[in-house]
Amino acid sequence: ADQAMYEVKNSGRNGWYFYTKEMQLRSEHRHRLYNDLVAAIRDDQLSVHLQPILTTNSQKVIGCEALARWQRADGSWLSPAEFVPFAEETGLINQIDYLVMEKAADALREINCHRELPISLSINVSPRLFHTKDQSLERWMELTRKISKELPVTVEITERLLIEQTQKITETLNELANMGIGISIDDFGTGYSSLSYLTRFPVTGLKIDRSFVDGIGTNSSSEPVIETILAMASKLNIHVVAEGVETQAQLDYLRQLECDYVQGYFFAKPMPVDEFTALLQRNHGRH
Repeated sequence: ADQAMYEVKNSGRNGWYFYTKEMQLRSEHRHRLYNDLVAAIRDDQLSVHLQPILTTNSQKVIGCEALARWQRADGSWLSPAEFVPFAEETGLINQIDYLVMEKAADALREINCHRELPISLSINVSPRLFHTKDQSLERWMELTRKISKELPVTVEITERLLIEQTQKITETLNELANMGIGISIDDFGTGYSSLSYLTRFPVTGLKIDRSFVDGIGTNSSSEPVIETILAMASKLNIHVVAEGVETQAQLDYLRQLECDYVQGYFFAKPMPVDEFTALLQRNHGRH
């Protein structure tokens, strides 16, 4: 009965469900996943992979996005599509974001000490961070402040965060901007996009969602959206990254529209730090 009640709550309330064995199995799976993820964080099983961000014209690597990866104790990799939303739902995402930023910053310090032009770091932050009752936000801000003195940093936020427009969110974003940290809206155009975000908050960048990039040449509505975002960003002096680039045709289209930066499997998948370092050496040799 308890399982069926939670199923009703999860589906929006005011309904009914009969208990099924699948509900129990799903509940047990989530319980195991939670315990395993808590242990993975505690035992340092999570690693960071870096995905290059390149200039559209010359395909020169100028930055990277840091992403969490989880190899379980048995050697298998769990998809981020499974554990990241779960971590978001359970509140563990704040610890994961902190660990990813810490590990990525350590890697880029080492990489940049051998470079004339530093590689910038883009990090994701969950909206949950801004609603914690503990010291997670203060701890994260302290680490961000420290890293920003050593590396160029951009914080990627979602439109979902901006919708709330609380004083705490506004103050935190302004504080980040005052530290010289870039603020980019991730997956722009897929949520409740409001142009007022771009003037009310200290936004310095936008990421065009992969769903629009995927529609280049195949979806008649994707290209006008991309063109509008790029034209608007240019007027507001906001740089744009197109993510999810997978073909030469997509790259050619984005180059023609003078999109600033690109990211996607056409260039490289997210990769371990040593592979990213090797990629930089090859990339540097071409420019």
